[in-house]
Amino acid sequence: MAALAHGAIAVAQGASAFGYGVCAHVTHEEFDSRARTFEMMRTAGIGTVRCDFRWSVCQSERGGAFDFSRYDDVVDDAGAAGVAVLPILFVPPAWAKPVHRHLPEWGDWVEATVRHFRSRVAAVEIWNEPNLDPDLSNPTNYLAVLSTAYAAAKRADPSVRVLFGGTSTIPFDYIEEIYRLGGAGAFDVLAVHPYCRWFPPEGLLDMGLERLRALMEKHGDGAKPVAITEQGWSTHNAAVDGEALRAGLAASRPGKASWNAVYAATAADSDGRPSPDVAAALEDALPTGSRVEACFGARLRERLAAGDVDVVIYPFDETFPLDTADDVFEFVKDGGTLVCLRGMPMWFSIRETAPGTFALDGENRHEALRHRLRIDVSAWWIDSDLPESGFAFPTDAAKAAGFRGDPAGEFVERFQTPRLLCPGDEWIPLLTLRDKAGREAVAASVVRFGSDLRGSVVVFGTHGRGPGGTNDERTQARYLTRALAIALAEGVESCFWYEFRSVEESDTYGEHHFGLTHATFAPKPAYGAYMNFIQQRPEGSVQTPGPWHDETRSIFFPQWMRPDGTNAGALWRTGSPERVPCRFDADAIRFTDCAGKAIHPARLAAGVYAIRLGGAPTFFSGGRLVAPPIPAQSIVSTETK
Repeated sequence: MAALAHGAIAVAQGASAFGYGVCAHVTHEEFDSRARTFEMMRTAGIGTVRCDFRWSVCQSERGGAFDFSRYDDVVDDAGAAGVAVLPILFVPPAWAKPVHRHLPEWGDWVEATVRHFRSRVAAVEIWNEPNLDPDLSNPTNYLAVLSTAYAAAKRADPSVRVLFGGTSTIPFDYIEEIYRLGGAGAFDVLAVHPYCRWFPPEGLLDMGLERLRALMEKHGDGAKPVAITEQGWSTHNAAVDGEALRAGLAASRPGKASWNAVYAATAADSDGRPSPDVAAALEDALPTGSRVEACFGARLRERLAAGDVDVVIYPFDETFPLDTADDVFEFVKDGGTLVCLRGMPMWFSIRETAPGTFALDGENRHEALRHRLRIDVSAWWIDSDLPESGFAFPTDAAKAAGFRGDPAGEFVERFQTPRLLCPGDEWIPLLTLRDKAGREAVAASVVRFGSDLRGSVVVFGTHGRGPGGTNDERTQARYLTRALAIALAEGVESCFWYEFRSVEESDTYGEHHFGLTHATFAPKPAYGAYMNFIQQRPEGSVQTPGPWHDETRSIFFPQWMRPDGTNAGALWRTGSPERVPCRFDADAIRFTDCAGKAIHPARLAAGVYAIRLGGAPTFFSGGRLVAPPIPAQSIVSTETK
């Protein structure tokens, strides 16, 4: 029997403060379609909408009267639909920037806003992702803004709850500095945005929340609620910038007609396999006659050892598989080509913790590994003369290799230098622009080695063109279900999905495809999965104390009691699906899938069912799981249909 493990949160979870939530742009970009949003939220059982309340909209002139009419319309319409509103208070007018130097005026607006919406708005969130704001990324500045807002809000309504502005990811150093500066008393709820990028939530969301809770306990604030005010996975198109890929390869080995490629996958689909969509997109992008296989660590080593691979392509999302980094280095040393076709190459290392199961190995920048391949990267925080972003244009070498690019320029954020090259190595810039000092900055390049290394490296610092950060719609729905179950098991008070409706103006831009629905309001599978989760774990449910995953964090079984006293829970595992026996304390257990469809696992004995555990969670109700799932080899041959 697998050993059990406890999460860090021992407090039973009760009804959340805000209900199940979503983020939606109903106060601005989607103002005219807000009625449809509220109607669909109500149908799904989603209780709260998180949206912008901008100071600049309410008071454009210094000393002018406050105008809340636009936000009155939203709050009133939401209330009529049975939906609560969580406002994000931020975006000062031009005359009040930077806001930390206009604290009295900021406090006046916060106080006026809370007073105006008293009895209609129960909580406010102070800023959105302040750790990314150019001014408020300094914790001292943000604490001044937060403390001023807290005092002002409480003057207007002592019962209002004030949320720490939801941070981008969980920036532990930033939050700890707020505590060190004495900020524990400046908020009622700590809000975070623990995006897992394109990875599944297991091992990232759960462990991040446990580390956050430990940090709060360290500073005597462990009993304070935590809310996730943004969480989501995008479903944008896995299109590959084929022109850039082909040009980079042509410059690295002129005259080569076709390529035998491997895609070094760093994420699996919800069944533990490499995504076939990325391999297919790459094969379509490469010259005719090329072949691509997407593979994980063991298979990648096997292919490289066979000696029939021409090029290794790393994911277009700044990740790379750490466990095969040495193998890839030897491959390049012996004459192979490595392609890093987006952003900072080899920036986020990924470990394969079990076959088909991956974990982000911390945000380790791995400079030493890049330097072995003589890749020297730069950006605005490294070289102040470099722009944060800009538009670069192809060099003559790029044009000769077949790259024309966007006539308006290629959007770039990261740069390379030849600083680490050795005698005999050839550097070929492909995309350039002028930096603030008027120098040529290189945003894409090829190195053809001619020293102790014999291969080549292709690096593009472009943004947003590759397949990184995407999932199919089925996987998005599964991750939503698993993330909600994990967060509530970890004691999170409230969860908000980002976002309700997709923008979908661009097929390949991830920010446009996080929605539960398409731009037309046609539901994605994630909409139905959210509705089903709320039905399976209604508001007022109480988390069952005790273990909810095994020691390896590969099998998960969180449980809860519904308000009517019914025991219920969910079961899933990472990696390849496997049918395993599960024992309950009752015999008449009801099972459903992510979409709410009834399923009927084989009954092996009284209270024992053979359940197919995989990336799609199985919900159960009518009893409690009394033992962790048993390994598959324990299934007896007398299993009934």
